[in-house]
Parts: sequence; C-alpha cells; structure tokens
Amino acid sequence: MFTNVLKNSIIYSHKSPERIDKFICSLFPDVSRRFFQNAIKNGEILVNEKTVSPSYKLKQGDQIKINIKKSPQVDLGVKPEKNIPFEIIFENSDFLVVNKPAGISVHPSEKEPSGTLVNGLLEKYPEIENIGEDKLRPGIVHRLDKETSGILIVAKTQKSFEHFKKLFQDRKVQKTYLAWVWGTPKNQTGKISDFTGKSRKNPTKQAVSANPDKLINPKEALTFYKVTKDSSEKSLLELQPKTGRKHQLRLHLHSIGHPILGDKKYFNKNIKEENKAFYRHLLHATKIEFSDWNNQKFSFESEKPKDFYF
Repeated sequence: MFTNVLKNSIIYSHKSPERIDKFICSLFPDVSRRFFQNAIKNGEILVNEKTVSPSYKLKQGDQIKINIKKSPQVDLGVKPEKNIPFEIIFENSDFLVVNKPAGISVHPSEKEPSGTLVNGLLEKYPEIENIGEDKLRPGIVHRLDKETSGILIVAKTQKSFEHFKKLFQDRKVQKTYLAWVWGTPKNQTGKISDFTGKSRKNPTKQAVSANPDKLINPKEALTFYKVTKDSSEKSLLELQPKTGRKHQLRLHLHSIGHPILGDKKYFNKNIKEENKAFYRHLLHATKIEFSDWNNQKFSFESEKPKDFYF
C-alpha cells in the first residue's frame, strides 16, 4: 500500500486545519511520524508546490505532493529490554526525571532499533507505551544526543506529555548544560545568536550561519554561556540554551572557535589528534527547571559524570 503513495498527489478535503506530519502519519499508522517529518524537511512532501515545515497547518483545498524516495521501515513497536542503565532522579504519577548515561540513544531508530533508553523505560514503565505522538518515542518530550549525558524528562500520562510539550514550545523550561571545550572564550560570559539548519553544501550535516539563506529549514538559535574553569588548553563552560535546535550547543561552540572536547563531528582540524583521546563529546545536561499545571515549581540537578573531572 505504501508504495502506491510514494509518488502521489492528495487534496486535503477536511474543513478543520491539521498539522501535515500528523495527517500523513494518520494514513500510515505503522510508520514512524519521524520518518514523515524528515521527508517533509527534505522537500519530499510539498504543499501547493512549496516546501513547508512539519508543523504546517493544512487548509481545505491544499494540494499535497508526495515524492518519497525511500520506503520506511514499518514500525512494529518498541520492545521492552532489561539491563538498560539509567538513574531515576524523581518520579510521581505524572512524570519521571531520569539521568541518562553517555553512549545510550534516547529512542530507537531504523539504524538502532534496540538498546535505547526507551527500551529500558518500557521494561520498568510499560504504561507509557502509548504516551505521546510517536510510537518510537513513547513519553519522550525532549531528547539528548547519544553521547550527551544528563537530565531528561519522561511523561507518564498524555496530560503531562501535552503540558511539557507546550512548556518547551513556549521556552518555559530552563535547561543548564556543562561542556568542556578546547581553548577559552575571549569573554567570560557571552551570547551566541544565529541560525541553524541543514547545510546546503552538505545536507547530511547541521550547520550554523548568520545568513538563513545558506541553510535548509533555518531556525533562530540562542545560547548563553559562562566560563567556570579554564586553563591554557581547555575550559569548562556552563551553557543555557534558550532554543532547542538539533546539535545547537555543539554547533554554537564550534562556531566561536571552541568546539567541545571529543566531538567527532564538529571540531577544528588543528586538534584532530588530541580529540581522539576522548571516547565521547563532553556535554552534560546538569540542571532542569519547570512548573507543572498547578504552577508547582520543580528543579533537578545531575552531578558531573566521572569523565568531567581532570
């Protein structure tokens, strides 16, 4: 059935507006929503002959043109797994706060269908299986890169999922990270503000630019930083991202000439050999602050992991 719609055109006939990613996903419930979001971002799904974002609200009469080049891996569900390491910092009936170690992906993907935090969460909390909007990411309202360690919120109910989703959209979640970087920024405190998105030169990589025309699907990104410890070769920075773009902190630090120690994707050529000494990039989500729907304030912290001590 899916093959028949790889190259197809659909007229949206519903009177009520609906996000394009949710609408397309509703046609194929066994396929990950993430798959269609990526197809939209890559220009493989157009609306009225134009590229749109996955959050675009369809209107009656919109023409959706689908030209997906790669068939998806059908989502048969995420299997619970034992022995996935993670620490529970806090838990109540609505949500969890966990400490994710480095080296574990948050959720499964086509390349990595098992061994993730979600697999471990489902073993301990099977009730989250249908929480959220994506079968591959039950309960997950935000994410950390595989090599990034630290604090993560997990929703246990749909009500809490919707609440946290809106908090992140409205930028009402305060996140603090720690990162060891090469060298020391000229100013002890600073702000990095520009656009991030896929590079037009190399669409497989994220990039940063002051000119949005140089990027695919550019979005504004803002990060504040403070130097907390420094030496001639490296320094420890406290980071507060005000937006949540893909690889934002790694991109921003690389853009100011101070890439994260161990980052194998965004680094300067002159430190290539020294960078190999680290098994992962030294980025840690150390603190998170937010309020629940009763306006009760929460604040949680995670200690620096062992590899952060020099």
